[in-house]
Amino acid sequence: MSILKRKDKIYRKLRELTASLPLSVDNSKLGFEAGYIGELIGIDRANTSRELNNLLKEGKVLKIKGKPVLYLDRMYLQEKWNISFANPVIESQEEFTLMLKEKGVLKSIKKETAKNNITTNKVNLNFEFLENSFDNLIGAQDSLKDQITKAKAAILYPPDGLHTLIVGPTGVGKTTFAEAMYKYAVQIGILHEKSPFVVFNCADYAENPQLLLSQLFGYVKGAFTGADKEKRGLVDEADGGILFLDEVHRLPPEGQEMLFTLMDKGMYRRMGESENTRKAKVRIIAATTEEPQSVLLHTFLRRVPVIIQLPSLEMRTLKERLMFIYQFFWEESRRIKVPIKVSKEVIKALLLYDCPGNIGQLKNDIRLICARAFLEYMMSPNTVVEVKLSILSRHIQEGLFKIRDNKRNERIIAEINNYKDKDIVFDGYNTELMNEFNDKLFIGDYKTEDNFYEIIINNWKKYNEEGLSSGEIRKKIENQIKEYFDKYLFPSESELNIINRDVVLKFVSPNILEAVEFALNSVKDKFKGLIDQRVTYTIALHIATLLERLKMGTVISHPNRENIAKDYQFEYTAAEEIKAKLEEKLYIKIPEDEIAFIAMFLHALRIGRRDESIGVLVIMHGDYAASTMASVANALLGVDHAKALDMPLNEKVEVTLNKAINIVRQIDRGKGVLILVDMGSLTTFSDIISERTGIITKTIEMVSTPIVIEATRKALMPDMTLDELVQEVISLGSAIYSSCNNKVIEYTQIDFENNIPFLKKNLINILDKTLTFLNPNKAYNILENVLKNILSDIGSDVDEEILIKFLFHCSCMVERIIKGDSLPYNNLNFIKNNQSVMFELIKKHFEIVEEVFGILIPDTEIAYIVEMISTYYGTLLTKN
Repeated sequence: MSILKRKDKIYRKLRELTASLPLSVDNSKLGFEAGYIGELIGIDRANTSRELNNLLKEGKVLKIKGKPVLYLDRMYLQEKWNISFANPVIESQEEFTLMLKEKGVLKSIKKETAKNNITTNKVNLNFEFLENSFDNLIGAQDSLKDQITKAKAAILYPPDGLHTLIVGPTGVGKTTFAEAMYKYAVQIGILHEKSPFVVFNCADYAENPQLLLSQLFGYVKGAFTGADKEKRGLVDEADGGILFLDEVHRLPPEGQEMLFTLMDKGMYRRMGESENTRKAKVRIIAATTEEPQSVLLHTFLRRVPVIIQLPSLEMRTLKERLMFIYQFFWEESRRIKVPIKVSKEVIKALLLYDCPGNIGQLKNDIRLICARAFLEYMMSPNTVVEVKLSILSRHIQEGLFKIRDNKRNERIIAEINNYKDKDIVFDGYNTELMNEFNDKLFIGDYKTEDNFYEIIINNWKKYNEEGLSSGEIRKKIENQIKEYFDKYLFPSESELNIINRDVVLKFVSPNILEAVEFALNSVKDKFKGLIDQRVTYTIALHIATLLERLKMGTVISHPNRENIAKDYQFEYTAAEEIKAKLEEKLYIKIPEDEIAFIAMFLHALRIGRRDESIGVLVIMHGDYAASTMASVANALLGVDHAKALDMPLNEKVEVTLNKAINIVRQIDRGKGVLILVDMGSLTTFSDIISERTGIITKTIEMVSTPIVIEATRKALMPDMTLDELVQEVISLGSAIYSSCNNKVIEYTQIDFENNIPFLKKNLINILDKTLTFLNPNKAYNILENVLKNILSDIGSDVDEEILIKFLFHCSCMVERIIKGDSLPYNNLNFIKNNQSVMFELIKKHFEIVEEVFGILIPDTEIAYIVEMISTYYGTLLTKN
């Protein structure tokens, strides 16, 4: 027996599909996509498309152009309907339909189809090969495949289908799925196109069972007080169609029992009727968020043989979630009639953030984002609504922390990065983008009944006419946006403010976090709800830092412990209890001075005096380093306190200085600003900023993420002074403190080589947050080795300062090159001529990087590295 070749398998399947396809004038699409054909026989889309084009060259198939491209068996159509096709490529569906009409094919087929339906009284099951309502559901060929098979069986089962129960948590799309079942029944002729689809939410009347049953079944005159005339119920209205009972578990037992007769015999009584019975042919689809066995009568469940479990958003594929995101932005663009430009970073965050409310919450979150962006659009000259990362709430931004959590995430993120443009533009009246992503979207029945955007426009005009400033207008409308979404769209705002536990566990071991939770539980009642997850995570970070200090033999004394114990007796006693519980759980001895630090934090928490905090500004060379460190610190502490200023390598120092001055003026609250920098000229900013602004500033060099976290946390303490903050941050490890006159007044030295494991762990964690798709461990190991070899050749050793800068710059450089975004360098010839030896040396050592990552590093990027190494080497010589 010969084995069929791939091309023959594809052609045979296309012939089967073509033979099964009932052609009619009403069909919007006649033909089959390559992806669909391949899926049926287990061949990927690309190979299926390739073989179909080979069959096209052989003259066996018809190719109908359009979006998507469709195929039919040319030979079968010619044999069956005696028509010839001079050209196997047809320009459009319209042209193909017209051709069939002219040849009288559609007319004769329609008669034959009608004849078959009359004589056999059977539904043509081959309709499943047509595009139908289920095909429009995202996940139809993946996460929902089994559910759709069950739903089709429930609709098709003779004689009148099977009653169905849809189960799933809030927001998974139970109503949408029920609507798709109804539309499918209409499309295949089970139901008439005018058959009713009646929706009833049992929860709306759950507190009044009598009213609930009267709505459902209707009532006769005199059935109860106030029933002065007869009234039809929803069962009457659903006669001949489908009755969808949402939240059916809220239907009382007597209501479930009243449905028995309807489900068994198609008969029911209105409330108040004792003898008369009525008839109704109603298919019932019910939905619940609960476990059916525990909330519904067993006698009711026996009458519902089909139970369909819909997956949560977390159980969906990332590709499906991406398509939901695209669909919802497309819908919002259609709603506001303005294109929406969304940055790739926003798409990534939405793809990976925790979304416990499932598809419903994802949709509402996107609507809220678009509402905020629309407000910005109204107050700017822009022609499109721009959605940037800064507009997202914190809990959504935290999705970016998960990019490297697993390989699945990496693949989908790489797909987004490979999209041709920096931003993705959604135009509700242009489906070209949607077609480009090779997926069908459920857009046919989208309604724009919500006039929320009109409210924004009208209020903006109104406030403008009243003479309000742009700031006042913005504040008023932002409050209206928040009120609207709180009231109508978000059932529980508290769910959206939860700090991601997984993010914290990247910096704090599980045993420390559990110990802190255990310790805080002992004092939680004393603080009357003030100790929440944010507080727990903040103290856990402090304890993790403390343990690292103790391992290194560093003990910090609190200079004011006795006064703290006296002035903050309530908090000090609670801190003592926390210390004892931590020692019990962690099997360690915590220094007594730590009681004072914890007491200060508890005091700050209780009196809520965060307005008296010290400002924190992180400034670093490079495109992302400062922003990454500040955002990680803010996310972990649940604040927005640390500010960042990134200094591109080609930016003049004066430009960065002016930016820093403006930020310091904005964030100073009377207690000064701590500036955290990496190295070089940035260490001199403090003196200049203080002179120009009159604001006290202090600088700490060689910053790292743990330092930013600790500095931000302690800066929020109300009794902390800038000098005390500097001293406490310095105690964390290798740091240089520069006073306003730029003299180094204190230096804490640690053994760099012995500290490598601790440093490496932190640097890899930071790289993990900075890089989009590059493996941080791989990047660290290769680049560290390259740096050691370069510095060895010029007679220098590696230290923390150059390692940090080199790692971040070069790992980001590799990603830029992979994405095709190399940086230009204005003075390339000058560098190559005046530092030719260094240039060739670095170029030689980076050959291994090119080989490992499969890239070619342009000379412009090499020039930046030459500049970095030369500056570092020159600084070393000056210091020595």
